[in-house]
Amino acid sequence: MTVQSYREEDELDRYVWTHFMGLFTDLEQRVWKVVQAEQKAESADETGGHAAARVLRSRWGRAAYPEVASALAAGWPAFRREARARVLRDHGADVFVNRCPRCHQVAETPRARQCRWCGCDWHRE
Repeated sequence: MTVQSYREEDELDRYVWTHFMGLFTDLEQRVWKVVQAEQKAESADETGGHAAARVLRSRWGRAAYPEVASALAAGWPAFRREARARVLRDHGADVFVNRCPRCHQVAETPRARQCRWCGCDWHRE
């Protein structure tokens, strides 16, 4: 088992993008779909699925969506972080960031009651 180190910005990105997708703009959601397709295409290429990779890239690649290519000019990590910050700024009242009562790190899900970082269990609190 690999022990992960906690990085607040990365965990907030993961948490908001995973659990509050409906708060992202249409462009932000399109960027996410393109990034996922690119990751799947890379994986297909690595396993010999070159035809599948070509289909993914032709249908969902950045070239198919110039506005997505422009949005990703600074790269996916920067775009992901900026979009997450916008969601928290514009929809902060709609986003519950569940944190461990002991270590205050971001929980796995909005309904989690056990910390993946320190093991604290707050089911009965």
